[in-house]
Amino acid sequence: MTGSKWPRGAEWRKWDLHVHSPASHGFTGGYNQFIIQLGNADCDVIGINDYFSVAGYREVLRRLADSAGDTEGNAAYRDALEKLRSKSLLPVVECRMTNVLMNKQGKGGQRLNFHLIFDPALDPNDIETFLKNQQAGGSSIGGRYASSEFLLGVQVDFNETLKKLSTDGSFRGRYLVWLPYDEYGGIDNIDPQSDGMLKQHLIRDADILGSANKAQADFFLWKNNRFSEATYREWFGNRKPCVKGSDSHNVNDELGKLKDQDSRPTDKYCWIKADPTFSGLRQIINEPEDRVYIGRIPPKLEEVRGNATRFIDRLHIRKNADADTPDTWFDSELPLNADMVAIIGNKGSGKSALADILALAGNAHCDPLHFSFLVKDRFCERSGRLAKQFSVRPVWADGTETALLLNAKPDTTGVERVRYIPQTYLEKVCTETEPGQQSEFQAELRKVIFSHVSEADRLGQQSLDELIEYKTEELKGQIDNARREIERVNGELVRLEEKAAPAYAARIEAQLRQKQQELKAHKEIEPAKVEQPGEVSPEQKATYESIAEKLADERTTLNRIDAETAEKTQQLKTLTEKIALARKVEGKIDNFESEYARLNRETAPDLEKLGLSFSALVSLAVDKTDLTTARDKLNAEKTLVDTALDDASASSLPAQKSACLQRIAGLQGQLDAPNKRFQEYNEALRAWQEKGLLIEGAADKPDTLKGFEAQLSYLKTGLPGDIEKLRTQRREIARSIHKCVAAIRDAYKELFSAVQELIGTSVIIKEGFKLTFESSIIERNLEGDLFDKFVSTGVAGSFYRKEKGAALEEIRADFDVNDEDEALAYVEKIIAHLERDMRTAQQTPTGIATQLRKNVEVKALYDFLWGLGYLEPEYSLKLDDKDLSHLSPGERGTLLLVFYLLVDKSNKPIIVDQPEENLDSQTVYRLLIPVIKDVKKRRQIIMVTHSPNIAVVCDAEQIIHAHIDRAAGNAVIYTMGAIESPAINRFLVDVLEGTRPAFDNRDAKYLDS
Repeated sequence: MTGSKWPRGAEWRKWDLHVHSPASHGFTGGYNQFIIQLGNADCDVIGINDYFSVAGYREVLRRLADSAGDTEGNAAYRDALEKLRSKSLLPVVECRMTNVLMNKQGKGGQRLNFHLIFDPALDPNDIETFLKNQQAGGSSIGGRYASSEFLLGVQVDFNETLKKLSTDGSFRGRYLVWLPYDEYGGIDNIDPQSDGMLKQHLIRDADILGSANKAQADFFLWKNNRFSEATYREWFGNRKPCVKGSDSHNVNDELGKLKDQDSRPTDKYCWIKADPTFSGLRQIINEPEDRVYIGRIPPKLEEVRGNATRFIDRLHIRKNADADTPDTWFDSELPLNADMVAIIGNKGSGKSALADILALAGNAHCDPLHFSFLVKDRFCERSGRLAKQFSVRPVWADGTETALLLNAKPDTTGVERVRYIPQTYLEKVCTETEPGQQSEFQAELRKVIFSHVSEADRLGQQSLDELIEYKTEELKGQIDNARREIERVNGELVRLEEKAAPAYAARIEAQLRQKQQELKAHKEIEPAKVEQPGEVSPEQKATYESIAEKLADERTTLNRIDAETAEKTQQLKTLTEKIALARKVEGKIDNFESEYARLNRETAPDLEKLGLSFSALVSLAVDKTDLTTARDKLNAEKTLVDTALDDASASSLPAQKSACLQRIAGLQGQLDAPNKRFQEYNEALRAWQEKGLLIEGAADKPDTLKGFEAQLSYLKTGLPGDIEKLRTQRREIARSIHKCVAAIRDAYKELFSAVQELIGTSVIIKEGFKLTFESSIIERNLEGDLFDKFVSTGVAGSFYRKEKGAALEEIRADFDVNDEDEALAYVEKIIAHLERDMRTAQQTPTGIATQLRKNVEVKALYDFLWGLGYLEPEYSLKLDDKDLSHLSPGERGTLLLVFYLLVDKSNKPIIVDQPEENLDSQTVYRLLIPVIKDVKKRRQIIMVTHSPNIAVVCDAEQIIHAHIDRAAGNAVIYTMGAIESPAINRFLVDVLEGTRPAFDNRDAKYLDS
């Protein structure tokens, strides 16, 4: 069911409303020639325009209605008459005003003209009666109506004529006033100084103005920014459409083609997008800009012709020949408008069914779970037993077509030819509780943004996320390396900072005092001196001296063994450390070789595309000979030292010392008692002196008196410099991390530059939506992680009992993390608040370790803070200065639809199911309607809607009314046509406004504003 003679709705057609007939005085040619001219005219709608007469219009109607006329005249006449039956004719009366005004040059001007365009549904007799009753020269025209020469000079009062028409019930709402402007008889020449008010009055009373000048037309559309909307409204009341006709007076003129100032035909036409009816023409008053085009061809028609694969021309939905269901369901052929199609109907009428079927026909890459009709619990129940009995066949504007069963699923590997936004999907995306970077809402925005990246700049990647990863991969690798280096530095730094703590110095001082006390106590137990026996016989003296000499030699040997043992022990420590160091260096070299090999593998495909080889760019020569030789030498030396210190070896130093001690004991046993006591004293004195030296130690011996003194000296003089050196090193590494994060941010900015440019240049986006784009570094969840994982707010300190969310608020306000110096200063400020209690005037030192949670180490905190993992580059859109995460569901829905409609460059047909369900009426009117009206100029839009704002205010070119006849086997009936179609207009009122009485009732209750 079509519901209209023109089911495709409002389409661009050529209109020529200024065609004189032989009834006009001075016309060249007869009616037979005129019929041939009309039939062959390159236009779809013709206004037969005569001076104060519809005689020519009546004669053409008579010939069209006279069946005998089909056999009259020559073949050219008969063919033209048949062609003319497919065109629409409107009666137009050209009148002259009684006013003769001064023109802009101060000279007497020509008389002003105006045209009356009548509804062809009017009886021509009624129009003629009205015209004959008009006053001319003091009396009614009456019988003089038959004289075309007389009618040429008839002048009437403009205001009086319009008053009579408006008060005559036969004509009310069935005529339009067309006022020439910058053409013959036009009002452009009126002097605005002397007759400005009259000029404004005439324009205000006119429905349509006559001009082919774009600048002039834009002026009457209020597009000249020199004047405000209030000024325009005061002047003209409403925006006025401008049209133009051929003003033909000769059967040899080419109708439809507009003429230049020298009356020569041009390649321009007057195009009107409407049904070829009087009701269609009336719509240009409501939509003066979008429904009229003066030029060779409207841009949308060129768009369709140049991109025929992107527009669905018609849709067939049929029951299959082998179907066994008795129900009718679908038996439809739907011609579709290339502009905007609005699908309306009551609940459960088949609106969303058509949207689902269109999406399936266009292979929309949409999860079928979001469909509302072609789903398991409805039409596709029981494994699609019913759905597979029906097929859809879309025919595209280029003539190609495909066929699918209704139980089919989208082929995600195939080309997506339409974009589908089901109601349930839009609702899901708009009501996500956490619309962050990984949300479906953001994912959809990224898809649209990616459409603005040129094919060359996509670098072979298939999505925005892939492209971002490709362009930032190396930067992220550098960040990872830097963080590993920071972890190493933090390990060293924490070790030094622990030494800088007062408690550490106090502990060393206590150990020093202990050593000093130990040395004092040791000195107090010096062995009591034993004198060498003096009164001995020569024989005893000789024996003693012999034994003493031998003991002296053995003690020398023992001292040598002890010295060698100490030397070998130190040598063993040094050798062990060097061997470990050699192994570590060798491991690092091996890792470097592995990294080199990995780099070779990863870059090989890219270098191959560039015609380059890795080896020609990077060469690596690794020769570990010296290293392995040095390591082997160290191992050999260590083996010798190990042998020298091995207790089990007979020749080892421990064995030598044991033998030496045995010999000393044997010699001492040979002495008499006095000499034995003397030698024991010497031995005890030696041992006492040796222990004293061990207590005193040396600066490089940690657990000795001098070692503790050296450590205290280092704490005061060397440690602060070493700590600052490491902190500086850490700060520079962190700076390099921030530079990489900033480079990623800048990469985002570059990727989104096309979208940024669109946002900056689109008046609709910039003014209507206040939409802005930002690429910046943001702090993500620093506070949450800091206090959930590291810092306790339950201990005395700067953050004691601070609520999460407010703990860092004061600190954060002072820093912009997009600036690397401020970002690092921010970290240092946090650390300062952990080192001291900033709540007190004295800023009492607390120490970081006391502020941490149980089992958390300072190094872990440092790694977190200085690794800057909480600083993330982010591209973000803001609506009215609100971040996406703070938008209401309605605002998100609006933004998403704007992106789908206005920003998305794919320009494939877009199908949206009931977008108003998530939007308030004011948002629809203020924001969404301007977007839809702009986008439909280049893209096919199909919307299921209950909203009169979307269907009517958006001026949908085609309305499809859906209805299910349950009694006729669930037959889904689609009635199609333009808003101006009477049947469609009634559906709009009944379905969207709740019937005319309901609409009138509401209208009566609204106050005028």
